[in-house]
Amino acid sequence: MKLYAKHMVAVAIYAVMGEKGLSSEDKQTIGEPTCSGKLGELSKEELSNIKKEITGAVKYIKSYIGPSKTWFAYQDSLSEGCARLSKIVSELPVSKQIAELLVSLLLRIDNKLCHTGVDDSDGTVGEFIEETVVVLQEFVKLCPECKSAFTTLQNRETCFGWEESLLKLIE
Repeated sequence: MKLYAKHMVAVAIYAVMGEKGLSSEDKQTIGEPTCSGKLGELSKEELSNIKKEITGAVKYIKSYIGPSKTWFAYQDSLSEGCARLSKIVSELPVSKQIAELLVSLLLRIDNKLCHTGVDDSDGTVGEFIEETVVVLQEFVKLCPECKSAFTTLQNRETCFGWEESLLKLIE
């Protein structure tokens, strides 16, 4: 069954792409979020589009209520969501605006982990959170103004305490 599915995907890609094939960028997978190292802000339209992309990716991080036989497919969904988010985060410019966006994203994911039944027993989502915290720490090195985005974390308790290292930067 899986063999046929892979071939069907290959045929579909060929049909869409023609003889051009996939670019190296299309083939590249992002394993973890990284800091782009580029300073800058997004326009309102760009920010709106990024927020839509983030919302689409976060939909893959959902609660699990199925039988154990479908658990691995569920974990694949979490991995897919985190991979999509990693790609988005890695392409964002460094600014206070984006730091605020990332803090908001982390709080949103943290809420899903704590209150909606997301089963992150393999640590995929938690690892994405930790790696994004590292990205935010890099933001501060490049643009100290980004620290002010962390004030929303004051007097907040998260599932795994990931906010503590960011709060230390504003003390």
